Amino acid sequence: MQTILTTALKELLLLARDYAGLLVLFLMPVTLVVIITLVQENILQLSGQRPTEICVQDEDQGPFAQTMESYLETAQLQVRRWETSTEELRQAVTGGTCQAGLILGQDTSKQLQHQIGQQLVGESDVDSSISALSLDLFFDPATMVGFRAGIFARVQIAAQAAELEIKGARLGELLTEQAQGSAGVQAATPAGPNLREMFTSTLTSITERSSHSSQSTMAEVLNPVDRNVPAWALFGMFFTAIPIAGTILTERQTGIALRLTAMPVSPLGLLAGKMLAYLGVCTVQFLLIALVGMYLFPQLGLQAFSLPANPWNLLLPICTSSLAACGFGVWLGSICRSYEQASTLGATAVVAAAAMGGIMVPVYAMPPLMQQLSILSPLNWAITCFSDVLIRGNPLAATLNDQGRLLAFSLIMLILSWKRAYR
Repeated sequence: MQTILTTALKELLLLARDYAGLLVLFLMPVTLVVIITLVQENILQLSGQRPTEICVQDEDQGPFAQTMESYLETAQLQVRRWETSTEELRQAVTGGTCQAGLILGQDTSKQLQHQIGQQLVGESDVDSSISALSLDLFFDPATMVGFRAGIFARVQIAAQAAELEIKGARLGELLTEQAQGSAGVQAATPAGPNLREMFTSTLTSITERSSHSSQSTMAEVLNPVDRNVPAWALFGMFFTAIPIAGTILTERQTGIALRLTAMPVSPLGLLAGKMLAYLGVCTVQFLLIALVGMYLFPQLGLQAFSLPANPWNLLLPICTSSLAACGFGVWLGSICRSYEQASTLGATAVVAAAAMGGIMVPVYAMPPLMQQLSILSPLNWAITCFSDVLIRGNPLAATLNDQGRLLAFSLIMLILSWKRAYR
C-alpha cells in the first residue's frame, strides 16, 4: 500500500511540474468545449430562430418602407440602415461585410398608393409607367443556398404584409371619405370585385440581383465544393505543424540540433529551411485535394471543384497559408518537450482555430462574440482569401490584407522560434 501511495504521489509531483501536460489535460479540453459550443450555438440562425442582419437602404422614406422594416424585424431579420450609396452597399455585400442587402427604391410608397387607389375606384387599366414594384435584394455569393432562400422568403413575406397593411389603411380612408363626404361631394365607391382582386393580387415583388458583375443570382446556386475544398485543404495544411514539430524534437533529442549549431550556420537559416521544405509539402497537399474535387467528386455524384478564371490567382494564397502553417509548426516544436505534447497541443490548437475561423461553420452563422474573435484565427484569414478569389470573384488585390496577416503571423512565429533556439 505504501508503494502504491508513494508512486501515485511521485506521478502527481511530476505532472505538477509538467506545465505543458497540465495545459493539454485541463485547459485544452475546456477551450475546445467552449469554442465548439459557442460556434454551434448560433447555427439556429440558419433556420430563422436567431436574428440575421440585413442591410437596408431606404430611398423611399415613406410609409411602405417604415412598415416593411418593422415586419422584417418581426421576421427575425435585424435591420441595419445603410446610409451611403447603392454601389457601396453592393461592395459591402460582395466583400462579406453584409450577408444580404435590400434597396427600397425612391417613391415606392407613392407608386404603391397610386396603384391601390386605381384598384379601389375600379380603374382596370393601370398606368403602363407604373408597373409592378420590384425591390432589389442581393446576397454575399459565399452564403449557403438554404440561408439565402430563408432570407428571401422572409423578405418577400414582409413586403406582402406591408402591402396588405397599406391596402387596409387606404381602404379605411376611402370608406371614411364615403361616409362623411368631402364638401358635399360623394366619394368614389369601391367595387366588390375590385376589392377581391386588390387583396388577392400582389403589387410588389422581390427580385434577387447580382451583387457582383461576375456572380449570378440564386438561379445558379452556390457550389459548396468551392468552399469545402479550400477549407478542408487548409485544415490539413495546418496539421503539418505536427510533423514539423516532430522533426525539431527528434533533432533535439538525438543531439543533431547541437551538432548543427556547432556549424557556421544561423539557427534562423535552419528554421527557414524547414519551412521552405514543408511549403512544398503544403502546396502539393492543396493540389491533391483540389484534383480530388475536380475529378473524383463528379464520379461520386457531387459538383466539381471549379477554378477561377485565372488559376494563378490561387498560388499566392496557397503560399501564404502554407507559410503560416509551417511557422506555427516551427514554433510548436520550439516550445514542446516531447512529441506527445506537440501532437496533442498542435491538434487541439488547429481544431480550435478551425472552428473559430469558419472552417467548420461559416462565420456569419456564429454568435456576434465569435464573429469578432474569428479575426484572430489564421485559418479565417486564409479561408477568406480563397472565398474572395473562388466564390466572390474578387481580384487578387482584394485579398492582400488577409495575406499580409498570414505573412506577419509566419514571421512572428519564426522570430519567436529563433529566440527560443538561441536560448
